[in-house]
Amino acid sequence: MRTPTARRKPQKVQTASFPAPVGGWIANRSLAIGRDPKLPPGAAVLDNFFPTSTGVILRRGTEKRYSIGTGPVMSMFRYVSGAQSELFASVGGEIFDISTSVASSVYADGTNGDWHVQQITTSGGTFLIGVNGVDEPWIYDGTDFMPVSDFGSGITFPSGVTLSTSDLSYVWLYASRLWFVQKDSLSAWYLPVDVVVGELEEMPLGGVFTRGGSLAWGQSWSLTSGGSGGLSDQCVFVSTEGEVLAYQGIDPGSATDWTKAGQYRIGEPMGAKGFVRAGGDLLIATSVGLVSLAEASKRDYAALGSTAASYPIEEAWTEAVSLRGMVDWRCMVWPEGKMVIVSPPSGVNYGPVCLVANSNTGAWCRFTTWDIASMEVFNGQLHFGDRDGNVWIGNITGADDGAPYTGVCIPLFEDLGSPASRKIARNASATKRSRYKAVEKLTAVFDFEKNPGPAPDAYLTDQSSTWGSGIWGTSLWGDSAGEIVTGRWVSIGGSGRDVSVAFQVTSGDITPTDVELIRMVATFEICGIVT
Repeated sequence: MRTPTARRKPQKVQTASFPAPVGGWIANRSLAIGRDPKLPPGAAVLDNFFPTSTGVILRRGTEKRYSIGTGPVMSMFRYVSGAQSELFASVGGEIFDISTSVASSVYADGTNGDWHVQQITTSGGTFLIGVNGVDEPWIYDGTDFMPVSDFGSGITFPSGVTLSTSDLSYVWLYASRLWFVQKDSLSAWYLPVDVVVGELEEMPLGGVFTRGGSLAWGQSWSLTSGGSGGLSDQCVFVSTEGEVLAYQGIDPGSATDWTKAGQYRIGEPMGAKGFVRAGGDLLIATSVGLVSLAEASKRDYAALGSTAASYPIEEAWTEAVSLRGMVDWRCMVWPEGKMVIVSPPSGVNYGPVCLVANSNTGAWCRFTTWDIASMEVFNGQLHFGDRDGNVWIGNITGADDGAPYTGVCIPLFEDLGSPASRKIARNASATKRSRYKAVEKLTAVFDFEKNPGPAPDAYLTDQSSTWGSGIWGTSLWGDSAGEIVTGRWVSIGGSGRDVSVAFQVTSGDITPTDVELIRMVATFEICGIVT
């Protein structure tokens, strides 16, 4: 007896929406959890896209401004006094003035150009002073650079102390007084109030730090006091073993006016330029993350990781520490770009990369190809020096020194409510906005695979008339990118159990396109459980 063939049920087609990952790059939760409805949407990959409150926008490129040496640009610093504003960079044993269109050598700075610089205004004027723990410090008075020994009476040690000023490795300002770190020791030294030279006084801290090591750096730290008390105007000392001592007062020579306010652990700091200011607080790049000193003052060391500003990218941070080491990390806040930039060291086996956070939202992303050895913000623009003696302006054009770069966004994966079923990708569309035409590429990705495939070609605009006045001269990055453009539906293939859609766009023109991704939508066929 013949039996009728069972009619095959049509497969269920489901539409999935992938909002722009305004929560940024997420690398601290189980891949299988995917999107959390209680949190802003995040991305498994967010390269060269910067998260804003409304979408993710393709970063702008870089323009080489100077080639001033053959080695790394070890330090950049500025001098600002009244209407006088200057930018300097140190490379190859020299300091260069890079404030104008032509770089000029202004000082032969010795053997180690990794200067730590502090500006101070006294009754005698406004000065810069630089120390590096190897060479004699210098002073800049707004006109000339000179060795510290040539300025007035110079900086001296008390009688009987067999140290020289080249042993001073870090400088900072607290309560109108210059403080210095003595290299390879647990001693700090300070000058009298309102002077840039004079005789130093020692503050030995070896008996207070409990974990040994040496002093790495110090800073002023100020938090607003509330009605129930709090921390305000403190001088902090950070050791190489991750201990922080906080003192409060004006006169360190007075037992009644100078008191220890706290002692905390933060994880091992990763370089004397590996911190940023966030209001009065300090965010410090450490072995456990980008740690807030305010949080460290309230929590046990073991709980710091989950409160770190870098917690959303905890696994990526840990990997970078393991791969790149804990020395010579560089951090900078660029207020105009709303960015916190963390640059780990690069090497032979790993290329340059920057970990970048939105300073307003705390959402993270990653910038590739930016080789940052030093950074400074000057006239509202981000400047950085690379490891080949070049100085760049960041986030300004539509190409990296004429070379194209690609932005990649892969939202966190979804199982579409059916984790055991296979999904077959059919079509996808992206909603985006941009100043000028940009050609995106959409690709289905499955089962936590983060490789989106080959990048699309760059679309070259014809916007010669807008370069001087439309983009380069006046427009601000991060402004509204332009009219919303809904891309056409395209076919995407492949199958898997957990799904996402990769959005790629390449920029390679002098004119930045400022592509902002708003949302992606894709359709999938939901198959039965495959055994």
